[in-house]
Amino acid sequence: MWNASLEILGFLADTSVRALGLVVVAGIALAILRTRHAAARHAVWTAVLAGMLVLPALSPLLPPLAIKAVAPRVPASLPAFRASATPPHMAITAPTRSVPAPSVPVWPLALIGLYLIGVTASLARLFWAYGTCRRLVRTSALIRDQEAMSLLADVAAAQSHAWPLPQLRSSASVAVPMTVSAGEPVILFPDNWRAWDGMKLRAVLAHELAHIRRGDWLVTFGASLNRAVFWFNPLAWWLEQHLSALAEQASDDAALRCVNDAPLYARTVLDFAAALQTGRRLNYGVAMARTAKVSRRIDRILALRQPSPAVVSAKTWIAIAACALPLVCSVAALQLAQTPSTPNMRPGIAQLWTEGSKLTAAEAQQLEDHLARDPEDLAPRGKLISYYREHAMDAPRMQHLSWLVEHHPESEIAAQFTLGSELSSSNYENAKKLWLDQVTLHPIDAHVLANAASFLGVKDRSSEKDLLERARQLEPSNPEWLKRLADPMSKAIVLSLQIKGGTYFTAAPNGPITAKQDDGFGTAAIAELESSSDASLVGTVGEFISGGQPGGRPAPETQRQLAEHLLTRAQALDPSNQEWSAALDRLHAAKEDSAQLEPPKGTIRIRVGGNVQQSNLIEKPVPVYPPLAKLARIQGLVRFNVVIGKDGHIKSLAVVGGHPLLIAAAQEAVQQWVYRPTLLNGDPVEVTTVIDVQFTLSN
Repeated sequence: MWNASLEILGFLADTSVRALGLVVVAGIALAILRTRHAAARHAVWTAVLAGMLVLPALSPLLPPLAIKAVAPRVPASLPAFRASATPPHMAITAPTRSVPAPSVPVWPLALIGLYLIGVTASLARLFWAYGTCRRLVRTSALIRDQEAMSLLADVAAAQSHAWPLPQLRSSASVAVPMTVSAGEPVILFPDNWRAWDGMKLRAVLAHELAHIRRGDWLVTFGASLNRAVFWFNPLAWWLEQHLSALAEQASDDAALRCVNDAPLYARTVLDFAAALQTGRRLNYGVAMARTAKVSRRIDRILALRQPSPAVVSAKTWIAIAACALPLVCSVAALQLAQTPSTPNMRPGIAQLWTEGSKLTAAEAQQLEDHLARDPEDLAPRGKLISYYREHAMDAPRMQHLSWLVEHHPESEIAAQFTLGSELSSSNYENAKKLWLDQVTLHPIDAHVLANAASFLGVKDRSSEKDLLERARQLEPSNPEWLKRLADPMSKAIVLSLQIKGGTYFTAAPNGPITAKQDDGFGTAAIAELESSSDASLVGTVGEFISGGQPGGRPAPETQRQLAEHLLTRAQALDPSNQEWSAALDRLHAAKEDSAQLEPPKGTIRIRVGGNVQQSNLIEKPVPVYPPLAKLARIQGLVRFNVVIGKDGHIKSLAVVGGHPLLIAAAQEAVQQWVYRPTLLNGDPVEVTTVIDVQFTLSN
């Protein structure tokens, strides 16, 4: 019920925003065309009203019109995480656990209740008004006066009104003339209508017949229905009032064209407004004066030199419909399409996090019952950890985390779901003790040591480095341990080069700049690499820190010099390894390319973010995965700094980073990409941006 309430609230908010888009476009169009005729303006806003009414039905039915946005990639299928065997020293116990229900906010349900109350009250008011109209017609007296009927026929003929003509009736319950429709249209006169002179009667009939010809009663009903559904939206109230005012202006134009006497007609309107001062305000029907405040209307009548037609032509309606229909469909179909970005975790793990966070309490209980029967199925356990994390339920979450560490510390799911940065201090200490116990129990299992290193590295980088070195010693041919060892060392070195007064200044994504005291780890890493004879470690760290900064910015000169020094040292330690020579060549080329990327004097060039420029991409050949890289199971990201010419083609590009076996294929594909030209003050300009090409092998 809570999820359904949020979906309904989101749908109402989404529809309101779409309706606002229709109103903005209509207002701009009327301003550009400088449309002054009341009937034409009323027709445009009637089209907006129709669009607002059909938007809730059209949005789910039309195929989405996508607008690209970057979002996390979630794979279609979920790989199975199941332990093949249980370590003999561990006993599996998984008693059935009752899932505590998370605290559910009550505000969505309260808002839905308030919305339904408002809709019910508005609809009740609308149907009460309809019933009042029917009652007025039933209790009114039919006017059979020949003079009035003859005048009605004359005015109808002058306005080309279709037959049969509406009935004329009089009622003591109305103070001003009004048109109602309870089946057939009826013009209601107040009881004192016989005191009117011929010109006043002609003006009233011309005004009310114009309302009938224009279908204003139906538009008024639609505007009231729209306000009932969207009573919380000021736009619905404004639209109803604006349509009513425009309908009166258009009918005033018809009356003025009939009587051709503006002062006389202005006095007639003023008389009816005065009559309302002693009567009640009308909330139903289409009255000639709905309130006593008609000063602006009188000013318009007196200032009008040439009244416009009260009814727009069929051609005008066709033109409005031809413009409104595609606009309404586009606004209804507009959706935010998510373009996958590079994932930070393996796809299966990412999907477990996502699916687990969306579980309901009942679904979580079903997974708990399943684990009681099959505790070795790790995927449901990962989902439950995500569920409890999402709802800040630390106790059951820690029970599952502890089970994973105690029973399967070697699994990838244990490494990813026991992140030390997401635990409170007490829970972190408990989990830390469990991981250290597993290190003691499995001193020759490289995966256990590496998983423990991932957990401890959040707060203890020295312990992380020590455990990864032990894992590498156990499996020296596994390149994963070398990369994982070089990664924290590289990050610490880069930070140490940015140090100011003993403090690191770091910026989280979309977050503020924060300060972190230097613990000397980066400085110690540089000193160790200076004296190390491990060419692989020295060269890998040098290659890592040569890759530049986040966002595609080139590395600072001090960082580049250190990277060149480490790569040169690795080359000296292992001359037969061509990888370090290639890395040095890329570093030198990137330095030259950075200079080439500077625009010539007098050339206008702007920088655009990679995600923003991605939306302008119109041709994107996919790179061919290099066979050798595929055979070696090499995957990763290749990043370029590029200049896009005024015509949208790639003008030049520089490699920022990436695996040597992947760079050539990525470069060949990117050089064929084509973008829409970027305009600055209406003129095309060159653009510098960042392009990322991701190579991912399937599981």
